[in-house]
Amino acid sequence: MDKRITGFLYFLFFVLSVINGQYYRTLPVHRNLVTNPSFEITRTCPRFNESIRLVEGWERSHLFSADYFHRCASANQRMSLGAPKNMFGYQEPRTGDAYAGLSFCNELLVAQLIRPMVKDSVYFVEFFVSLSDTSNVGTRYFGMYISHRPIRYVHDNWELISQFILDHTPQIRNPRERYLIDKENWTSISGFYTAKGGERHIAIGGFYPYNDSLVYVLNAARPLRNVYRGWEKHLGYYYVDDVSIIPVGIDWQTEINYILRHVYFDFDEIALLPESVDELTRLTEHLNNHPTYHISMRGHTDIFGTDVYNDGLANRRAQAVARWLIDVGEISPQRITLSGAGSSEPIADNETEEGRALNRRVEFVLTDVSLEN
Repeated sequence: MDKRITGFLYFLFFVLSVINGQYYRTLPVHRNLVTNPSFEITRTCPRFNESIRLVEGWERSHLFSADYFHRCASANQRMSLGAPKNMFGYQEPRTGDAYAGLSFCNELLVAQLIRPMVKDSVYFVEFFVSLSDTSNVGTRYFGMYISHRPIRYVHDNWELISQFILDHTPQIRNPRERYLIDKENWTSISGFYTAKGGERHIAIGGFYPYNDSLVYVLNAARPLRNVYRGWEKHLGYYYVDDVSIIPVGIDWQTEINYILRHVYFDFDEIALLPESVDELTRLTEHLNNHPTYHISMRGHTDIFGTDVYNDGLANRRAQAVARWLIDVGEISPQRITLSGAGSSEPIADNETEEGRALNRRVEFVLTDVSLEN
């Protein structure tokens, strides 16, 4: 049969299935317990230090701070908070367009998981770090602490870095024999964790008070300035990306941390914007290179309109993206699942036009179905 006729029949079947509310398959979402694992979803581009508060799923508590770097930083902030170039050096994101950053001496990156851990279940935990160019020391003592309640520090005088003390031992730790001093590549820190049940919070950082015996000095001729916080960026500053906590079991499937950033829509529209086409072209190449990947997409709207109208608009936006992937990208409709959430899952403030623009979106999850069996 002519390929064009075959493709048309596939597409017709796809559209009819969508109209009837029947999709090709239901792929699991949120297998990763970490919301926004590569820091891509943000309320707005970074504008100031400690701007991790802008990032969906990550917290900026009154106890700890962390920084946020994104390619979308404005021209005024690009040299400070951009990616790959920023105030701490140069590093490409491991995936996507963004990453977080923190000093191992006195900062933590903290988040609440999507759902509590299940007692006696085993989880594979992994995140990636890279030492910044400005750093003169690297540490071995870096890891993730998993807990029922948010972490607290024991002592901190807010001036001396060596007096920042945490009474916690991370369950996921960098190997003691390995100093984290690679400034060019991303280094994986990973391990398995058996849940006690109910754990909901994570913290990533150094967990040891700073002193010279805990670090590897990269440039001995350069003064350490190991006491005062004003010089902390010359100590050990790490970028962090791609954080995952995935349950391990016989039904384990792997979500692919490949998140698109620019599939947005104008108000009350389903037409793809030019920047969306660029992102979908990149996605098509990725799907063609990985034939076992399936894609689940979910449409969203801002808050204007009735629930019924927004539900339909969200579905039409997901359908518009699916049609592009099938017609232009030549992706088989059998690899696509779609749904719509209407205005029920905002990622930004609907009180501002900037926030509403971010909420008019289609989000994606890639799943490697070869791992189902």
